[in-house]
Amino acid sequence: MTFRRPYRFAAMAVQCTWCRARPGALCTNQRGTEDRRRDVHSARVIEFAKVMSTQCPERICQARADQPCTLTPDVHQARITAASRPTTTAP
Repeated sequence: MTFRRPYRFAAMAVQCTWCRARPGALCTNQRGTEDRRRDVHSARVIEFAKVMSTQCPERICQARADQPCTLTPDVHQARITAASRPTTTAP
């Protein structure tokens, strides 16, 4: 098992929905030619907050909401999928 250091920005654990930067990569400008080094797009921060408010359903992880997934600095794909499912509320 290789240990990976945490990301510069926590939101780098998910893909950016604005510039499509992959997990672990810095966000880029509109043309994709320059990295954003001071921050990440707000869309990525919002997506990360949404994912982190969901418990990880991955059987080997089971990280609670607001806790990072285990064994990787990335977020498990199962957690991203679970966060994107609409929730239903009973009246």
